[in-house]
Amino acid sequence: MSPKAHKHLHYNVALVDKVWNLKRLCETHLKMHIPLNMVLKDEAYRADLLEKALTTDNDELVSLVWEIRNMEAAIFQSANEADVQKSRKKSGSFRIHLFTAAAFTLIFFVSGYLLRSFLPMDAGEVFVVKAVQNLSVESRLKLKSTTHSDSLVKSDKPLFRLHGSNTIGEKLAPRLIEAYLMSQGASNVRTEVSQLSPNEKIISGEINGRIEYIELQAHGSGTAFSDLLKNETDMGMSSRRIKDKEREDLLAKVGDLSVPGNEHVLGLDGLAIIISPGNTISSLSIEQLVGIFSGGIVNWSQLGGKDIPIKIYARDEKSGTWDSFKTLVLESHKAKLSDSATRIESSTELSDAVAREAGAIGFIGLPYVRHAKLLAISTSDHNKAIVPTHFTVGTEDYPLSRRLFFYTPQLNPNIEAQEFVRFVISDRGQSIVEDVGFVSQNIKLGKPFDNEFYPAEMRGLTARSERLSINFRFKSGSDELDTKSLNDLDRVARYVEVNAPKRVQLFGFSDNEGDPMKSQELSGRRAKVVEQQLIQRGIYPLVVKGLGDAAPLAASDTEEGKNINRRVEVWIL
Repeated sequence: MSPKAHKHLHYNVALVDKVWNLKRLCETHLKMHIPLNMVLKDEAYRADLLEKALTTDNDELVSLVWEIRNMEAAIFQSANEADVQKSRKKSGSFRIHLFTAAAFTLIFFVSGYLLRSFLPMDAGEVFVVKAVQNLSVESRLKLKSTTHSDSLVKSDKPLFRLHGSNTIGEKLAPRLIEAYLMSQGASNVRTEVSQLSPNEKIISGEINGRIEYIELQAHGSGTAFSDLLKNETDMGMSSRRIKDKEREDLLAKVGDLSVPGNEHVLGLDGLAIIISPGNTISSLSIEQLVGIFSGGIVNWSQLGGKDIPIKIYARDEKSGTWDSFKTLVLESHKAKLSDSATRIESSTELSDAVAREAGAIGFIGLPYVRHAKLLAISTSDHNKAIVPTHFTVGTEDYPLSRRLFFYTPQLNPNIEAQEFVRFVISDRGQSIVEDVGFVSQNIKLGKPFDNEFYPAEMRGLTARSERLSINFRFKSGSDELDTKSLNDLDRVARYVEVNAPKRVQLFGFSDNEGDPMKSQELSGRRAKVVEQQLIQRGIYPLVVKGLGDAAPLAASDTEEGKNINRRVEVWIL
């Protein structure tokens, strides 16, 4: 790599690090949630955030703003130089010897790992990328061979194999693996897609003079457990929790995958239901969504709206967003998508199509709402409808939110896979989860979605408080914390330590099944369990109270609804 190319690459890595620090400091000092993908990709949003950061009294944050602005200016200057070089090559064929292997690596690194570039790709960069894409197969192979030194030896087996969910494996897992390899000191990190299946990838990098690689296969959540059973993977990824039968089948082979240390929540997924801005409907229940998307409800007047035919838009079959919607809405009621639905591959195009058409409805990932109208969703007509935000998905209050899992064997685990999991659940790993479009587990502060939702006693205690973006949840019918909550205890402890002298308030809730007195007692016992765990971490809660079934988020007539209601909320005074 030439000194100039090396300097450019280092410069961009340093810039992304500084932007990540900007996000972290702004969330602390501005008391607001900062979506990392917005900071990186939306120039106007980034400029506004930098201006807000300058209004703080924090010297570290102000200094960081000026460092980022100086680096931005340098990148703009570099982009302009690239445009000049492009204009000199308008005619004639593009010759491969003009680009060294180092330049190719830089293009891949900046466009892939650096979140598809800190700034929008300029004409010069587009020219370079298209030129490489248009190379013959022979030229690509020749270029690839020059990227690695002849002295490098490729490992004869992967560091680990990761199989399972396409929702995770399509974009999130490759990005996490690339970042993990770089955190281990890898260079020339690349992702290669199998010619036989686009759902199978090899992510490799050079570490200590060797080419190490990780095998990724994304053929569905069920394959995570079937492949673990056949010893064809070292770790499973799933967009649902392991089923009881899957757990039982795997007990003798890999141990209990439902226990802490083997079941890992890597992030959360939330679906936004959108309609045209002119539509008067503001909320829907899941049952109403099933009726609409299965074709049973065909006019908005059937839901109390205007007499306008409903036009259904849905993502394409390969979409992870479609997979989430199918699981959370249609399959939960054994329904199928209406044949009249218009399928669209692009999230942005779907959102804009819904916004333009008066009777339209669609579903989309949270970052793509754009000009459409966002609906509040309830589990039933009798429960509170909640608007999806990163906060309400993070607390799992929003009905169309779900957890994403990694599963590692209890018996004979792969050490490298365990190290990868630790990276993923770290603050840095979670920032990547957020950038890809899912919801991270990094803690944020927020306001309740409805003050009147809670009983008067709690409203009095929290009048000057804010809520943390996590709920502690428990195993069915017990006061034993689930696997996600055990990691959340450490997150809360770190948050309070950084933001001292904040005081913690804990409020326990239960479902409405059984005797109300026992429900009240159980909710209080659950709050006490969280209190004791926090005390062990040096945090002494100010208020610890059980409120029974006073604030149900969902109907308790299903196991899913009961799990949503069994929770301990964390408030900060």
